[in-house]
Amino acid sequence: MVTRQRWQYAQKYEKLYWREVAERLVTGSSGQLSWYAWKAGEMEKRLVAHLNEQKKKSAKILEIGSGPIGIVSFLKWGKRYTIDPLEDFYKSNPALSKLRDPAVNYGQGTGEKLPFENNNFSLVILDNVLDHVNEASGVLREINRVLANDGLLYLAVNVHTKWGGFFHSILSKLRIDKGHPYTFTVESIRSFVHAHQFNIQSKSINDYYQAREQDIKSHSFKNKVKGYIGLSEFIYYAVCSKKI
Repeated sequence: MVTRQRWQYAQKYEKLYWREVAERLVTGSSGQLSWYAWKAGEMEKRLVAHLNEQKKKSAKILEIGSGPIGIVSFLKWGKRYTIDPLEDFYKSNPALSKLRDPAVNYGQGTGEKLPFENNNFSLVILDNVLDHVNEASGVLREINRVLANDGLLYLAVNVHTKWGGFFHSILSKLRIDKGHPYTFTVESIRSFVHAHQFNIQSKSINDYYQAREQDIKSHSFKNKVKGYIGLSEFIYYAVCSKKI
């Protein structure tokens, strides 16, 4: 668990990021956040072996830390909900809120205290969120509580190599990396998930060396530095079920 002050600092950084995105949308200098659609497509590919069409029709889906739009806005199945601590800000910003799917139930709150009954959802989405939260253990406990016994957790989280994880944990504590209070490696996220009563049904891991090469070739000086010193992030994906 990180301190609440550290988490609030990260939330200020997150809010500033989305305010800048909204300004670029207004001026036309940014696209319409099409990466959400891409993420939704990638998630559906990973769920094919675990969720058939019949289950999709009756699915009840919760996305935690959805941002202003969410992956769920690009799903054409299930009853969809979101929860995000910055929801009041998102819904008050016309540039962001106009891109939403009105069929989605957007909610204000945190993953550590979900305002839902036990065994309520057939799918919970946690995409690029777990390293941003106040209490990662609390989030997984709450997901376990609200997830149906035969439900699925779809997890995507940025991870580091062992060296990168060691270095990043220092940068995070010093608030040099403002937006990521937590640091995970492939080994630590796997252990963390198992320790919180989930089984990993399937997984895939992006290639670190490819991510590093992309950072080094980037026009961003910050990304180049990350690549050269071994701080490049790559993504760990997992489809998980509850331990019963």
